[in-house]
Amino acid sequence: MKFWKRQATLQIGSKRFGMDDLYFKFTVPFEDSEKLGTATIEAYNLSPATRNSIKKGMPIILNAGYEGDIGAIFTGKVSQVSDKHSGTEVITTIAAAEALEEWLSKEVNKTYTAGSKASAIVKDLLNIFGLEVGTMELAVDKEYPRGKVCKGKVKNVLTEIVTSDCKSRFLIRNGIVTINDPKTGTKTGYVLSAESGLLQAVKDGKEKQEVTYKRECLLNYHLAPADVVKIKSDTLNGNHLIKGGQHTGCPDGDWKTTIEVKPV
Repeated sequence: MKFWKRQATLQIGSKRFGMDDLYFKFTVPFEDSEKLGTATIEAYNLSPATRNSIKKGMPIILNAGYEGDIGAIFTGKVSQVSDKHSGTEVITTIAAAEALEEWLSKEVNKTYTAGSKASAIVKDLLNIFGLEVGTMELAVDKEYPRGKVCKGKVKNVLTEIVTSDCKSRFLIRNGIVTINDPKTGTKTGYVLSAESGLLQAVKDGKEKQEVTYKRECLLNYHLAPADVVKIKSDTLNGNHLIKGGQHTGCPDGDWKTTIEVKPV
């Protein structure tokens, strides 16, 4: 990985910018949960026409990394946009969310017959939801002897069945749905060491029910919620599941990924 030359691209609707074309900063938090992924982007001195063209619901894609190794850290849609003046500069702040339309608008009103299995219901609901499915492996495939009535927003119904009834993970990452056992990861094999960008431990200070560790590294789009990474350092070694974290990027400032992990 070439750490010395940062690269990022920002696509808003049909317009695509690189860091040579536009000065922009980004913060992309993430966590291993059913909560919707979000991003905040600050773009400096966009043209008035471009600023006026950015509307809620516009597709937005953020790629970041280094020369020769760049990948998506966020794919979603604009949820809010605002401008402010700072001296001679105009800063446009764009808030975005993954699967915004599907999350807010898709509804269901269906009754499934007696003896229906959760796996069959979830597959049907995912078709209604409309997002690409990467993994669909329920930890518990609950059976409904009296059938199941599903009414309301699809995301609420899916979340209840997957997480409550089937004790499984429900995760949307870059527009792809992952459903699997929360005790396992979604991707494995990445080694995080000093050679691959591991920087330091991060003090948290919060009391938690489970043992977790925070680590900081150079910005790494490979790292995402529910991934299992192998950490090799003086203070922490072995396989760890990423519980959450944050990608932070600025052309002349922070360019890092912070992760919270637990041993597996």
